[in-house]
Amino acid sequence: MARRIALGFLAVSSPLILLTFLVQVPAGEVLFALLATAFPVSLIVLGAHRGGRLGPLLWPLVLLLLILEACLLAMLAFRGQILDLPWVGGLPAATAVQFYGLFLLPLALVSLSYAWTFDRFGLRQEDLDDLRRRFEDEAPEGE
Repeated sequence: MARRIALGFLAVSSPLILLTFLVQVPAGEVLFALLATAFPVSLIVLGAHRGGRLGPLLWPLVLLLLILEACLLAMLAFRGQILDLPWVGGLPAATAVQFYGLFLLPLALVSLSYAWTFDRFGLRQEDLDDLRRRFEDEAPEGE
């Protein structure tokens, strides 16, 4: 199910992202930000699903999507007001949102989620044995 949703989103959003990038419409920037931010999360879903399910990675990926979307919308809201807004952590607010919200927080979230679910999504001995059997079955005779 997760794979089907991610593939459907990627198929629909790819031309829409290109269209919103090329055609200047009033809501185009917001639509572009929403679609382009969800794009890498859907790629992670494709890589992380097992048997059509995400299991324990569902909620960290939903949280990642919400964080990325909120940060991009905040950056759009801050546009043109950089000097009028307060500084956060020694940076203008828009820059702080970009640095902390689009880089550090997702990096920590994805890293911790991967570490907590490594046993489920890492290579198991059964996976290695299956790979070895497949390789031996497909190897030409005499090698």
